[in-house]
Amino acid sequence: MNQTKNKQKRKNKSTGALKAAALVVTVLITAGIAVTVLRGGQGQRAEASTGGVGRPESPGIVYDSGAVVGGWEGTDEEELVASLNEKVEEGMINISMNTAPTFENGTAEGALMIVNEAVNRYPQIVEIVRSDTKERIYRSGAIPVGSKIEKAKLAVDLDAGTYDCTALFYSVDPETGNPLGCAGAAIRITVLS
Repeated sequence: MNQTKNKQKRKNKSTGALKAAALVVTVLITAGIAVTVLRGGQGQRAEASTGGVGRPESPGIVYDSGAVVGGWEGTDEEELVASLNEKVEEGMINISMNTAPTFENGTAEGALMIVNEAVNRYPQIVEIVRSDTKERIYRSGAIPVGSKIEKAKLAVDLDAGTYDCTALFYSVDPETGNPLGCAGAAIRITVLS
C-alpha cells in the first residue's frame, strides 16, 4: 500500500515537472514567433505605405522579378542551423513574475516580483490587464536586463476580491522604446480589503 502511494507521488511530481517544462517551451516559442511576426510586419507596413514594390496594378498575383529558382541547396547544414538558432534566440523572451500577488488593499503595494532575467537581450515593460474588463491595471517603466521590481502599487484602486489577469511582457528597443516582441502569462491578483 505504501509503495503504491510513493509511486503515485513520484508520478504526480514527474507529471507536474513535465507540464511546467512544456509551458516554458511554449512561451519561448510563442515569443520567438511574435518577434519574428512583428519585425516582418513592420517591413511590410513601410513598403505598403510608400506604395512600394510588389503592389499589383491589376487583380491577381504579381511575382517579384528578383526571385530565382532554388532554396537552401548548397548551404552548409551546420551554418544554416546555427543561423536559424541565433535568430530564434534573439526573439526569445524569458518571463518571470509572481503569478498570485496579494495586496492588503486597493492602494497598497503588492509583491509582484517581476524579473527581467539576465538571459534576455532587451529591457522589458510589463502591463497587467484584467481578463474580465480588459482594463489595464498596471504598467511598469522599462526594466533593464538583470533587474527586478519586487513590489509595486496597481494603477487602479481595486475592491476586495480575486481578479484573473494577463501579464504582458514587452521586449523593447533600448534606444527607442519601441516593442520588439511580447509574451504573456495568466496571473491571479488578490486584494484582501
